[in-house]
Amino acid sequence: MKALNPVSLLLIFLCLILGLNIIFYSPMPLYDLITGLKTPDFSITWPKIRLFIEPLYSFSFYVLTLNKHFYKPAVISWVLWIMGFVFIYSLIDKKSFRQILNNIFYSLMIFITFLFFAVLLPIPGPKLEKPKDYIAVDIHSHTISSHDNVAPAEISLKAHFWAGFDVFFNTEHNHTRGFSMFPRESMYKTVYPGLQMQTKNNVSAVLLASEKFNGENYKNMMLADIIKEAHKNKIIVIMPHWWKWHRQTFNELKDIGIDGFEIYNCGYRNFKESECKAMINFSKRNNLLMFGVTDWHGWGYMSDVWTVFKGSVLENIQEQLAKKPQTKIILYRQKQSASVLRFIFEPFSAFYYYIRNTSIIYIISLTAWIMLAFVIFKSRFFKYVKKYLPLVIFAVYVLGIIYFYIIVVKQVVNTNEIIMKQLLPVLAVFCLLWIILWDINKNNSLEI
Repeated sequence: MKALNPVSLLLIFLCLILGLNIIFYSPMPLYDLITGLKTPDFSITWPKIRLFIEPLYSFSFYVLTLNKHFYKPAVISWVLWIMGFVFIYSLIDKKSFRQILNNIFYSLMIFITFLFFAVLLPIPGPKLEKPKDYIAVDIHSHTISSHDNVAPAEISLKAHFWAGFDVFFNTEHNHTRGFSMFPRESMYKTVYPGLQMQTKNNVSAVLLASEKFNGENYKNMMLADIIKEAHKNKIIVIMPHWWKWHRQTFNELKDIGIDGFEIYNCGYRNFKESECKAMINFSKRNNLLMFGVTDWHGWGYMSDVWTVFKGSVLENIQEQLAKKPQTKIILYRQKQSASVLRFIFEPFSAFYYYIRNTSIIYIISLTAWIMLAFVIFKSRFFKYVKKYLPLVIFAVYVLGIIYFYIIVVKQVVNTNEIIMKQLLPVLAVFCLLWIILWDINKNNSLEI
């Protein structure tokens, strides 16, 4: 029996993708985390750019909406599957041992670069569309003025606008100096002052103010004292990601005056469903505020949660929240299994959920990119792509190093730690690796 040629295999694969989408397409609806009910009056729209960069876009959304504690097993699974696929392909193609190692190294570098692009490039995420009488607010976000954020205030404004937020609070870690970095015309209109303060009993409190205040006044205090001092100054105090610590009970927090809870946090999505329901019911019974937050740290621009309430953007948002409005926490998310089997087949699990939730127009875009990649791979120009791609990516990394170095030195050299101590060294290492890869492949002696 004659083996199918590569073109036939490609066409079969593309038809399979389209067919699976038609069979399994069942997009997840938006729903209110508080009630568990669908929210037909709300919807999301995708940016136009998605249609033109679908492989990177869908991968970015997958990466940036993954549970934080899923990253390690998921990345290991992806790496092992990539290595296995490249190894088998190279054996079938009768490559030498050195060529096999080169192919695996090259493929893994491409994958890691995809990860970097997914979390660092300014790709707009889904945008919430809502009725006119609702306000979308994010009460917990950071800028480069925090020690572990990688984006300046101007980018924070863009990220929140792209996601469909009307207003947000700037809540730097342990100080309030970041608020002054925002454009004056955005203050008290789009962005409000806040603070995430570490307490002496090793938890955090998120403070929401109606006017600029000095965060130094809340340092080295117990949570109860922070709440007491904040209430004197008409500042709202919210308990962020309580499930990260489990330090106090809900009743203990209520008794010391907490004004509300985060019940969803994009940075810490590993909240047990039973505990989440308990927090929601407790907050309902005691008239406490409830929020879903981005906890934005500059890593990507994809949010899957929006807190909304009925109000007016023309009035002070903090003062409206102080009146304890009924909030909705709109989620564009489905449950993510933590089973071992899921992580063993992580790339296929991710592809299945992608097929289920992606409309046909983006599936067509994906298939077009696959066809283009196949044509390039099979063309005589591929050897030049293989040879010079490492130099192109090297240049992108160098520009990234320059960009991050400039914004740190220019704005927050004394408060930011992650860029100088972690991000820049990692980018520098990958610059070196791409140069090594270019040197290996520059003579085209090791063809894929």
